Amino acid sequence: MQLDNELKQLLRELGQAINETVSDADRITAAIGRIRAAGYDIVLKLDATIGLAKREAKPAQMTPQDRRLLQSLNVRVDDDGADDEATGEKPQLSQQDLKFLKSLKISLDDTL
Repeated sequence: MQLDNELKQLLRELGQAINETVSDADRITAAIGRIRAAGYDIVLKLDATIGLAKREAKPAQMTPQDRRLLQSLNVRVDDDGADDEATGEKPQLSQQDLKFLKSLKISLDDTL
């Protein structure tokens, strides 16, 4: 994937934000301080994997199984997009929905 300059800058900003957040985290600073107080030098290196994909114009559709899974996780599913088994219509998943499911290591079939 070819990255344009604007996207490269946004990714640099993300990396800086992650680094600053970790550096400013009180718990991390305290833990490092305790390690140093115990007589050790420490080097902390974190790797972040960032996946990029162009957004699709058409969102994936949610199956009844998707709906049950989300409800079991106490994720609110709007009723206005409710599955109508009589007509076979399925609610649409947004890109945020897909990212959330992927963060839970849940993959969806491309056939949806």
